[in-house]
Amino acid sequence: MIGKSLDVPVLMLQTEALSWRLAEHHFKSKEVSKHAKNLRAGYNGEKSLAFTLSFLPESSYIILHNLRIYDANGFFQIDTLILSPQFLLIVEVKNIAGTVIYDEFGQAIRVTKKGEEDNLGNHIEQVNLQHFRLLRWMREHDFSTIPIEKLIAYSNPNTIIKNLMNNTTVSDTVIHKESLLTKIDDYSSIDKFGCMSEQELQFLSAFLINAHTTNKVDILKKYQVESTDILRGVFCSGCGFLPMIRKNAKWVCHHCGATSRNAHLEALWHYSLLVGNTISNRQAREFLQVDGIQTARRLLVKEQFKQIGNTSGRRYILIF
Repeated sequence: MIGKSLDVPVLMLQTEALSWRLAEHHFKSKEVSKHAKNLRAGYNGEKSLAFTLSFLPESSYIILHNLRIYDANGFFQIDTLILSPQFLLIVEVKNIAGTVIYDEFGQAIRVTKKGEEDNLGNHIEQVNLQHFRLLRWMREHDFSTIPIEKLIAYSNPNTIIKNLMNNTTVSDTVIHKESLLTKIDDYSSIDKFGCMSEQELQFLSAFLINAHTTNKVDILKKYQVESTDILRGVFCSGCGFLPMIRKNAKWVCHHCGATSRNAHLEALWHYSLLVGNTISNRQAREFLQVDGIQTARRLLVKEQFKQIGNTSGRRYILIF
């Protein structure tokens, strides 16, 4: 069963919003755009893996997605953790196109279409560290000893994986997602009796979920971007032009002629991700690039955002 569902990562949404709101010539634009694409690719890979895991019998496994747990060294994150009475399984998901070569040092190297090589880091040591930290965390919280397995699963079936030195650690750890169910079945067959009772497993699952902390950061601080660098205005959903103009209770794009009655919602969503989840009338006017207190008020009231404070101190809570 699904113990913790695969939620849309807030950090991904924040990074995507920032990539939209930075001018192309901004010195951080390319970096933010690249990170946004990588985060989206990772999320799509995890969604693909979640579909594969849906074929597991619900009564035998508990699946926890995107766990972020605090220990003595800070936070560590696990893409997918599968709990069973016989073992726990850490699955690190990779959504990488092209050819990935594991060299004699354990480095993952992607070969681009142009023949260039990108060092993707040491995936084996990455998942080994997750294993070590989870094991230490469980011991610190007095949980029963249970085998912890780990896998690196490539979600793109077209990815070509090469084990340059025929390293058995690589061949045992790195798989395509299509092999995941077979690997889980292999782990289950090692010990038919199990190390944890159903009650202990349910308690461990609840304890892990309670220990999880969502990763929402000050995205402007993370990328050293000033608030004044953020592009204001409402994007046209048709052609991406900025800004649309508010005219006759509609948003009008002077570039392609498209109109919209609710294009401001995306802009307010961006504001909540980049700045904060409360906004004043003045801030709404500045961010949406509209004139008139009543115009901004009508837009905010129309969406039925909860209000706090009175008169000039009134703020609207942006919940989507």
